[in-house]
Amino acid sequence: MNFIKKNKSPKFWITSLIITIMAGLLVVHAVKAQDEDPSRAIIHAVNSEKFPQISFFLEAYNENGLALSNLSEADISIIENEQEPISIDLLLRNEPGYQFILAYNLSPALATNITGGGSRYQAITEHIIQWLNSRPANTPDDFSMVTDTGLQQIRDESPREFAQQLMAYQPDLMNSQPNLTSLLQALDLATDPTINPLMKRAILYITTQPTISNVSAFPGFIERAVQQKVPVYVWMVGPASARSSNPSVVEPLIGLAEETGGQFFLFSGQEELPDIEEYFRANRYIYQVTYTSGIRKSGTHRLTAVIQQDNGSISSEMEKVNLTMEAPNPILINPPLLVARDWVVDAKDARIRDLEPDQVDINYLYEFLDGHPRELVSARLYVEGEVAQEITRAPFDTFRLDLTPYEGDQEILFFVEIEDSFGMKARTQPAVIDVTVAPVPLTFWEGLLRLELTPERWIILASVLIAGTVLVTAIFLVGKRQAFWREQAAKRQRKIDPVTQPVKIKQADHRSGNGTSGRSSIGKQVEAMLIPLDERYEPNRKKTVVLDRKEWIIGCDPIQARLVIANAALDDVHARLSRTEQGDYWLRDQNSIAGTWVNFAPITTKGVKLRHGDLIHFAKALYRFEISHPTEDREIQIITYNQNYDS
Repeated sequence: MNFIKKNKSPKFWITSLIITIMAGLLVVHAVKAQDEDPSRAIIHAVNSEKFPQISFFLEAYNENGLALSNLSEADISIIENEQEPISIDLLLRNEPGYQFILAYNLSPALATNITGGGSRYQAITEHIIQWLNSRPANTPDDFSMVTDTGLQQIRDESPREFAQQLMAYQPDLMNSQPNLTSLLQALDLATDPTINPLMKRAILYITTQPTISNVSAFPGFIERAVQQKVPVYVWMVGPASARSSNPSVVEPLIGLAEETGGQFFLFSGQEELPDIEEYFRANRYIYQVTYTSGIRKSGTHRLTAVIQQDNGSISSEMEKVNLTMEAPNPILINPPLLVARDWVVDAKDARIRDLEPDQVDINYLYEFLDGHPRELVSARLYVEGEVAQEITRAPFDTFRLDLTPYEGDQEILFFVEIEDSFGMKARTQPAVIDVTVAPVPLTFWEGLLRLELTPERWIILASVLIAGTVLVTAIFLVGKRQAFWREQAAKRQRKIDPVTQPVKIKQADHRSGNGTSGRSSIGKQVEAMLIPLDERYEPNRKKTVVLDRKEWIIGCDPIQARLVIANAALDDVHARLSRTEQGDYWLRDQNSIAGTWVNFAPITTKGVKLRHGDLIHFAKALYRFEISHPTEDREIQIITYNQNYDS
């Protein structure tokens, strides 16, 4: 006969203590859930890349924990740093998709047949396949399956293919031992990053009643699922009375579902399985909010979304945003450091001249080093510290500096200042334009008057002067030659003109005839000379002609004449002067046109005896006849010409 021992074993007391602690934790969680308001708003993925526009994703749930799916732009406002609310600019509804993880905790209990045929496993699997086939082919969801033996399918993006894999999977239920491996691996898989960081995750955990030894692990699972924000939907397969008959193992599963945001369902084989899509429908969508920020300085800023409802408002938890704000950075592009202004002369009128270029482009660009591009509201060009130009609308890239005031060499100091839509200003580094102006081009006459001709013009002027001199000389020589030939023609004309024919002249008796004079010079050696006289009868003794020959021919022809007189009025052979044996000198005209005159009286070809001091005219050339040792002194006797004298 066996007796039951009244003293309990240590194992029994340890198990009782664990169950008591677990029950206490479940009670505490239930009380906290009652105290907490399930309405909430959650901000995800704040994006400030397009600042001042800030965007983020927003989840909102009402007091029943259901997602708010009919929000409008007017329902949402943003509070920055506890300032006045800011209206949003844009509200979009997105479907990021679900990462659906099916976790089977296999055991022989799933092989139990149900009314209508088939096992519990088959009923559950077919229900899941039916839901999969109802999903659109382009769903953003992906699908994975985990069992006690490990991962069976990972992130299949096609619900149809995943349904086929699930249908083909045939587990050995009768030899399966229930454990927590599938749930653990499902949570591990849920921690892996997804392609879309906003993608939601959910675990459908199908299990039989856990053992007492497995119950102690559930608080850790619950905490991990809550941290990962992964709702766990629990389908427990067991008798319909399991809640009341075995609460110590059922309550941990209920806590796992409710505390993670999922739901608990007990399936004995007779109940209608839940619509899986109902789990996700309300939470499939997330709002994308875009608004224009009023932040204007760097630092960490606080952001809160407020949702207005008929029965009150829902505020999100404060989200911190780090912003770096810097003024835009303007940069000069190849600034014109040297500008040479030159004169452009009008082709028709050299007095019309303009300096060019009359303007120069100053190009610039700007960048936002803080990574927040925004509009500019103005750009200003400063010249010598004063605003020279201002632009208040796009494009902001070029200034045209007027150079017309600068007519002399000068350095121009300038810089560009820009201002953005935040009122932040910045300037370029100062730069200097070295303006050089060419000298004013003068017309030829202006340059000549100022003696400021260019070397080229001096050359031209010299060339013109030389050419002019040559031309004048040529004209003079041609004119002189023409005068010479005209004189020769006149001589020939005088020879044949009766008016200009020679006149027969009768000399006085004492000056003509046999060539003797009152005082004989026979036996005396006489030396004589011709001394040229100027218009005032002054002698030029340097050109004295010594009559050292017996006969002298006077004329202008250097070949025929011995005494050549360069006078156009003389004939080639104008007169002949000879010395007799007695030493007397006789002068005879040679039928010259201009005539030969002694003491202002013309002589003929018969000649006249010369006496000391006689004045002789060969045409207009005047000479005085002198004897070195005259035998007499006398005064010049002028013999007048009798026009009625018969030749």
